Amino acid sequence: MSASQRAGVVAAAAAVPISLVPSLRRRSAVDQGVITGLSAAIDYALTAAAHDVVERTSRGARRLVGRRSDAESTARTTMVVDLAALAVSSVVVAVLPWRPDEPLPRAAVRTTAGRVRAAALAGAVPAAVDMLPAGGGHFGTVIRSVPGMVALGAGVSAAVQQARVRRLAAVGEAVTPSDPAPLGQSLAVGALTAAGAVGFASLERRIARGADATIRRATGAPGLGGLASHLLSLGVIGATALGAVGWMAHRVEARVSAPDRHLAHPPTSPSVSGGPGSLVAWEGLGREARRHLAAPTPAAAIAEVMGEPAREPIRAYVGLRSAADDAGRVALALAELERTGALDRSLLVLCSPTGSGYVNHTAVSAWEYLSRGDCASLTMQYSARPSVLSLDRLDEGRALNRAVVTALAAAISARPATRRPRLVLFGESLGAFTGQDAFLHTGTRGLRAAHVDRALWLGTPEASGWAREVRDPGRRDVGPGEVLRLSSADDIDRLEPRAAAEARYVLLSHHDDGVTVLGLHLLVRCPSWLADDRTPAVPPQAAWSTPVTFLQTWIDAKNAADTTPGRFTSAGHDYRGDLARAVRFAFALPCDDRQLGALEAALRREDADRAAAWS
Repeated sequence: MSASQRAGVVAAAAAVPISLVPSLRRRSAVDQGVITGLSAAIDYALTAAAHDVVERTSRGARRLVGRRSDAESTARTTMVVDLAALAVSSVVVAVLPWRPDEPLPRAAVRTTAGRVRAAALAGAVPAAVDMLPAGGGHFGTVIRSVPGMVALGAGVSAAVQQARVRRLAAVGEAVTPSDPAPLGQSLAVGALTAAGAVGFASLERRIARGADATIRRATGAPGLGGLASHLLSLGVIGATALGAVGWMAHRVEARVSAPDRHLAHPPTSPSVSGGPGSLVAWEGLGREARRHLAAPTPAAAIAEVMGEPAREPIRAYVGLRSAADDAGRVALALAELERTGALDRSLLVLCSPTGSGYVNHTAVSAWEYLSRGDCASLTMQYSARPSVLSLDRLDEGRALNRAVVTALAAAISARPATRRPRLVLFGESLGAFTGQDAFLHTGTRGLRAAHVDRALWLGTPEASGWAREVRDPGRRDVGPGEVLRLSSADDIDRLEPRAAAEARYVLLSHHDDGVTVLGLHLLVRCPSWLADDRTPAVPPQAAWSTPVTFLQTWIDAKNAADTTPGRFTSAGHDYRGDLARAVRFAFALPCDDRQLGALEAALRREDADRAAAWS
């Protein structure tokens, strides 16, 4: 086994204890196994590759000075180069300390140096053993064996983790217990995952060698060379993977768009799209659109819960297949609003749905109750797949939202001031992303110019450009206090009166919602929520490590929405427990505490009844 392979084994073993540290959400044995297996496999590959550079440098140094290549000389030269790489990389890490929101290139240089440092350290230990008299005897034999290297890497890593826990306990930090996922099952799944990653790497090498050999035979040329052949093989694998994803996305789109059988017939209310007189064909609407339109809150239910007279609310929905292009969809939306009289209501809510076209039913019901039915909701669908498969539709969603907001602003401006509805925005998850980024580079000034009075966005993904831009305190296009960030509806009660009065555009994101913090930047940069801005949702012993942090957060995002019908929580990507209070505050809708209690009880009943009807 080469020195690079030994360094890779040590690093892979060291990744295992790190991967077991708890993060934002609980994990199953399969979840933990995937994190552990991929972390170990990636650490092996990256460390071995980094140490390959050290080995090549060592061989070059031996040739330069004319040294012999016996085992002792090779070990000594490798040790010297390892120590030199360790020193240089440590200096780079020291002169590029972590900074909040630092540029990614700077973070990437530091992370690369850290990877070289780890590889040099992992390679120096076996090299030091090789330099011992007689190769270290029995001790050297054990250390050079695979079990010995695994024990070395895992043992040192576990000791470091335990020391961190003891330091935290010494300063009074309540250390979060390790995840209860069965360790044996987790490690078994991890072994299978790592084996799969190794198999993938073996396949990639075979394709690369085959491509290089084919070119040599066909052209007589020397071939592509190592780097080029690997890039070609990765291109072949990538193209195959993209084709498979496209095929899968098409099948998933067809499955998630298939309407429920009990919603085959259009609604009978003229106040919803697809109903009598509607310009939107019921046949062109998918599952989520039909579910949304089939359940507007009856005026009688609103009156009973709120104890006041109520109207029948309006729900308009333009599906992805309701028109051929964005211009057609926007024209259809305006015609539906005109047909239903939506612009005559006091509140008009423009909803940007998730990738599948879903709009949070609890949120819609909340503003229908709170407005006493004097409201209209308009939803514009830009995709028909789950959000994770709709990331290639972000530009389309952003453009569609921008187009419909522009059209609504013109329609509202054309009406007398006394007959204009209050236009507010709502979006959750990918819907928040596409809704916000319709106003990219315009701050809140763009919202005000479009007559957008207020907004409520739930679980905004980390990649939202607008949400990042408005964090800048120096932006002149953001009104003081207009953007308010909340971690739960409980924060509303703690607001100063002035802050509550200034707030217009509310971003509500739970601290333990992995969807809101997941991003590729986690591979090269420690996020602020693991450093200066750490909240109680983040376990004290959790620390940034690549690729572990990215993999853990990816699993956290997968597990973020763990919901039980009728049982509302305020955790992860489940915002049902916040919605009554958040909608009341964000949209400035009047409601006393008695009405709020009755509303929350009604929302829970409806949620349970809805789930039973769809099951």
